[in-house]
Amino acid sequence: MTTAEQAPSAPRPALRALEPPQRQAGNHRLLSAAAVAAALLGTQTLAASVPLASDVRLLLPSEGLLAGLGDGLRRGYGLAMEQSAICGVTPPSLQIGWLAPGADPAPALRAATRSALLVAPPAAPLEPYGVLADQQRLTVLLPLQRGRSLEGLPQLRGSDRLWPLVPGRSLEVDRLAQALLADGIKKVMVVRDRTAESQALSDRFEATYANGSGQVIGLSAAPVAVDGDDPATMKQLVGDVDWYRPPALVVITAPGSRLEQAIRRAPWPETTLLAWPFPVTAAMAQRQIGVDPLSRGPGWSAFARSFERRWGYRPGPVEGAGYDTGLMAALASVRAQGQAGWALDWFSANANPQPLCRALRLRAQGRAVRPMGASSRLDLSPGVPPTANLQLSRR
Repeated sequence: MTTAEQAPSAPRPALRALEPPQRQAGNHRLLSAAAVAAALLGTQTLAASVPLASDVRLLLPSEGLLAGLGDGLRRGYGLAMEQSAICGVTPPSLQIGWLAPGADPAPALRAATRSALLVAPPAAPLEPYGVLADQQRLTVLLPLQRGRSLEGLPQLRGSDRLWPLVPGRSLEVDRLAQALLADGIKKVMVVRDRTAESQALSDRFEATYANGSGQVIGLSAAPVAVDGDDPATMKQLVGDVDWYRPPALVVITAPGSRLEQAIRRAPWPETTLLAWPFPVTAAMAQRQIGVDPLSRGPGWSAFARSFERRWGYRPGPVEGAGYDTGLMAALASVRAQGQAGWALDWFSANANPQPLCRALRLRAQGRAVRPMGASSRLDLSPGVPPTANLQLSRR
């Protein structure tokens, strides 16, 4: 692992009420510049043998498809640092490290000076991070952890120190089930691909749908696994749908999968609604409903406006996750009663969500705090992901 982007440490000033913008413009400009330099534009490359101390260590994938997520995370995080500086708080110092996807972080971090807060890379292997958190009594944020690994998170060693910051994918199938029930659709057929992820999501959909008095119908009255590349299996599915005539066919798969392509090519009754756990993009003869995976919290609108002004493009889920990571890091760095809050014991999922400046003031007073999240409601707890608003997609 290589590390970079060390922000200079400095005593953190006490929080102060915001002065009129015209009186603070000069100071704010300097603080913002320092925050951006610390979070995004550092130039100091550290040799592994001479690691520097930092409050926060952000780990990113060094290669593969996930490596491209680093820029968005860092820009979202940097915006939170800029805003905390405007609120009167010196941002926590930061180092960034790179790991191969799926790598155990412990060997790479043994030589590094211990940070107070560790930010895990996207789709991190949770077991080694739980062990690391438990051994070092370290708080670990999980900014982009959404898959099946979250289901077993509460049972892992160290899970009381692992904090998922974005909703799991199960929230999307929950939203789809609730939308179908709200439309008065009480019977559906469910088809999934043969991946373990789709099996877990189809089981979750079935449970949520049943809780709303919905019924899965078909030959087995359960979700059916289908290989999109198998013409015989697809022919059987088309025949079953024609026979049972479900008001909706729910397709649990990933966008662009072989199963999605096969479903789009097949003939379906005009009255059958096709339901997807992702946004509807292509028109079909049938009506369609999907779920937009861009989860949103109460702070999304303000964050999106600020981000677009700062970076010149509309943010997505990655940028939102980086911003929420920055909110938590900024709040954790504040000293209340002489102590910083790196253990996140100041966080309360039941508190009213607060804008950043007010949240920072409450933290300095030793009060329970919940910031106004961009990518979720931040109603989370260790080992349990937050919830969010998910928009429907219809065609």
